[in-house]
Amino acid sequence: MESNTTTASTPPSQSSIPAGDGLIHVRVLPPSKLTLHRLNYKYPLKLISPAPSQWAKSLTVFVLSYGGGLVSGDEVNLRVVVERGGRLCLQTQGSTKIFKQKTPSSPPTIQRMTVRIQPGASFLLLPDPVQPFAESNYVQHQIFELEDTVNDTSSIVVLDWVTEGRAARDEHWSLKRFESRNEFFGVKNIDAVDGGSAGGESVRGRLLLRDAMILDGEMLCGDETLRERQDSQTIFATAVIRGKPFTRLIGYIKTRYANEPRIGQKRWDTDDDSRRHNRIEVEARDNGVLWAASSVRGFLLVKVSGVEMEGVKRFVKGLLSEVDEDGVQREGGCIAEEFGTGMFRCLE
Repeated sequence: MESNTTTASTPPSQSSIPAGDGLIHVRVLPPSKLTLHRLNYKYPLKLISPAPSQWAKSLTVFVLSYGGGLVSGDEVNLRVVVERGGRLCLQTQGSTKIFKQKTPSSPPTIQRMTVRIQPGASFLLLPDPVQPFAESNYVQHQIFELEDTVNDTSSIVVLDWVTEGRAARDEHWSLKRFESRNEFFGVKNIDAVDGGSAGGESVRGRLLLRDAMILDGEMLCGDETLRERQDSQTIFATAVIRGKPFTRLIGYIKTRYANEPRIGQKRWDTDDDSRRHNRIEVEARDNGVLWAASSVRGFLLVKVSGVEMEGVKRFVKGLLSEVDEDGVQREGGCIAEEFGTGMFRCLE
């Protein structure tokens, strides 16, 4: 099953699209009309884009799979291009379920995505978490190419997270292997002197940031299984943010993290502490949320884990929507200003 949706160009023949491949190409037509220049996909990948309203600030595309998940041997390859001035949000309509590996010799389930973000463009990736079932083997590799890292106008917000399997079936991190890699590259221009085309071309340049998470259910650490090593944590999330439109958001998260209590400081969970307890801090503590934030080569990297899925969702939503100390979202937060409202569906 496949689809080709284009404007202003002729799509490739349907037979030329390999199984599991997809392309999303966002273009801005004069004077400032956001369009899906191309939207191609083929089973087991499915892409859906609701018609934007007249006042939409961005385009939204939902990345789906048939049957609610990916089975052993499925391979998805998605390419995304956001041209100058474009705004694109990728979401899902539920957790990406990874079913068990058929046999020990069967290939893993693989998802790859490559995103090119031109100067003045913004990209938002806010999917529901990946949920690897028991005996599953999953590999995810996401590459983000930023054309303008000098003025920071190639802007990006990425959320990548994974949760345990079906708790009702006692699938607590009973997977075979889970591997997720996110790589962020600068893009360099090659002019005609260097062998490029007359108008110049751009190619992937220096690696700016690589973040990886690998869970191996078959590797013991002493006598501990993967389930035991997780120490009751049921979800792990990584957020990466960069770009001028998100300067205030980055500053907000840094300030919140700087105000977190540190080892050796006065206890902050007692009534005699002079430090004011606000609602979001108390809720995070009660839900067993742990988090850290750091700046790496112009990126803000945030790590979050927690005991309860809903608690982590509320915490991450609070970070991205810049909530105040009473848990109220900032009206006109950075993400809403850049992409519009309704971007936090996966965090509801």
